[in-house]
Amino acid sequence: MFIDEVTIKVIAGRGGDGVVSFRREKYVPFGGPDGGDGGDGGSIYLEADEGYNTLSHLRYNKLYKAPSGEPGRGNNCYGKTGQDLIIKVPVGTIVRKNGKIIGDLTSHQERCLVAKGGRGGRGNAKFAGPRNQTPRFAERGESGEEAILELELKVLADVGLVGFPNAGKSTFLSKISAARPKVADYPFTTLNPVLGVVDLDEHSFVVADLPGLISGAHQGAGLGIAFLKHVERTRLLLHLVDLSADQPWEDFTTINKELAGYSQELTGKPQIVVGTKIDLPEAAAKQKEFTERIANQGYEVICISAVTGENVKQLLYLIADRLKKLPRISKIEINYEQTLPGAEPVFTIEREEDGAFRITGEQLLKKIARFNPDQDEALLRLDQLLKRHGVLTALENEGVKEGDLIRIGHYEFIYRL
Repeated sequence: MFIDEVTIKVIAGRGGDGVVSFRREKYVPFGGPDGGDGGDGGSIYLEADEGYNTLSHLRYNKLYKAPSGEPGRGNNCYGKTGQDLIIKVPVGTIVRKNGKIIGDLTSHQERCLVAKGGRGGRGNAKFAGPRNQTPRFAERGESGEEAILELELKVLADVGLVGFPNAGKSTFLSKISAARPKVADYPFTTLNPVLGVVDLDEHSFVVADLPGLISGAHQGAGLGIAFLKHVERTRLLLHLVDLSADQPWEDFTTINKELAGYSQELTGKPQIVVGTKIDLPEAAAKQKEFTERIANQGYEVICISAVTGENVKQLLYLIADRLKKLPRISKIEINYEQTLPGAEPVFTIEREEDGAFRITGEQLLKKIARFNPDQDEALLRLDQLLKRHGVLTALENEGVKEGDLIRIGHYEFIYRL
């Protein structure tokens, strides 16, 4: 089944905890701290792979977790880093995170980081110094990033075949490439995009056979609305028109209206009009009139027969010549949001219904989560961190009093002067 949109949840690995440890060796009475750091958690990447042409393999498994880092050990042994998780997706996949585009994978093996693994906590050996030679605390590992991803596939091809059902698109593609789309004498034989690679002398280009459009496609009629978006990613449109139809020039006009109704951007795409099935007597009789009508509208037009091969080679050379003059498919512009190193964590203070003070702020909560409340020395350092970032001063400005309850993330504290 062809699936071009899917939503998944990803959870990166948690960092391993640092450890509190001291050397214990014979004849070494003051060995000092030797607690190692925890390993970083595994991150999650999306990787474009030419071996996939649909997102159907992600349809049922909606949750992906990366391994966590291992905790540190004594003797300055570091914990093992969690292995990164690579999720394969088709080339042409657009990645949205929290409604914002964070990736546009347009080439084979291109990667996008979608969830960063948590940093491992530092062991007590890292905190030893002249002023504290025996630190009895270590950091906890950070939680891995969690995210809901919306993945959308827009087929990447140099040439997109558009036209009414039974216009001969699948037959044409099967003649010029190794692709084998379904071909039959009834409409809607193609139910999902089919890609074919055309090798022409020193030139090579990708052609996409898109499901047939009908009148009203941009409003949801037929199969068109589901696949019109794939036309947006092509460089050149090949508009196939069945000359054996009653009014082929009207069919041509109808399809162009559907493209314009979906997106005005599509009307500006270069377009070559191809009259098909001229091996049939009724089509051959309309060839001259059709060519003149379309040419008068400013389009390049050529008539072919995919069955006999008439004018097919000529059309391929025309396509190759046009593609040489057209720019490559451009990536979607992505706005990267970065937190400056050393930036002060932003936080807010709210009063809850029970009178407690709730402190929120993503960066601040990340820092606080690294302290182990079971270690007295860690609590003293946490108090220093809150003072350093102005949290305690802000609480006093909000009217906090002795004995008030303070909530920060999953922690609860009683305010003491």
